[in-house]
Amino acid sequence: MIRRALFRLLLALPLGAQTAPPSLREAVERFDAAQAQVQTLQCPFTLTLRRALLKTPSVTKGTLYLQGSEFAHFAFQPPEDLILHLTPKALISYSPEAKAGELMKIGLIKNANRKFLGLGQKLSYLSEYFQIQLGEAKDLPGTWLLAMAPRTLSMRKRMQALNLWVDKETWLPRQVQWVERSGDSWLVELGPLKTNQALPAAVTGFKLPEGIPLRNEFSFFATRKK
Repeated sequence: MIRRALFRLLLALPLGAQTAPPSLREAVERFDAAQAQVQTLQCPFTLTLRRALLKTPSVTKGTLYLQGSEFAHFAFQPPEDLILHLTPKALISYSPEAKAGELMKIGLIKNANRKFLGLGQKLSYLSEYFQIQLGEAKDLPGTWLLAMAPRTLSMRKRMQALNLWVDKETWLPRQVQWVERSGDSWLVELGPLKTNQALPAAVTGFKLPEGIPLRNEFSFFATRKK
C-alpha cells in the first residue's frame, strides 16, 4: 500500500520545469520589449567558426559591446589581432598589430542580415525575412530556441538558417548562430550580460588611427585563416 501510494504521488508531481512554450506572437512581443529596455550591453563572448571543408573549428574569445542599433563592437583577445566594429552603414575590421584594416560601406541596410548577428534587432523585424519556429532548447537549459529559416530567395541564396537562444527569464539572447548556404557556421556564445552601463570611451568613440591603410572589402566572414 505504501509503495502504491508513493508511486501515485510521484506520478502527480511535475517532472522538472516542463513549461509549455509561449505562442510565437507572445515570444516576439516579450523579446522585442526586452530588447527595447537595453540601451547598452557588454559581455564576454566565444566565437566558434566551423568550415564545411575543415574538420577542426576555430574558437576565439573577446568582449562584445553593443549600443542599441547603433553599433556592435567585438574586441578579440590575444593572440587574435582583431577588432570588429559593425554599424548599419559600414563594416570595419582593424588589426592593431598589423596596423591595417578593411572598410566596407554598405549604406542603410534595408533587409535583415548578420550585421549585428541577430543582436539588437527586433524579432518583429526579422520575422519579415525569416520563418520562425519556437521550441525548447535541449542543448542550452533555461532558454527557448528560435529557429529561423529565410523567407526570401535572396536570403536563401546566402543563408541556411539563423538560430537564436533566448533566456527564459530575461528574454535576452544567450547564443546566436547563423549558417551559410555553403554549410559554414558561426556560433556566438554570450557570457554574463551587463546592460545599461556606460561603455568605454574607446568603444563609443571608435575611430581608426590616421594613416591606417584600408582595403575596400570585408573578409572576416569569407577568408578566416584559422
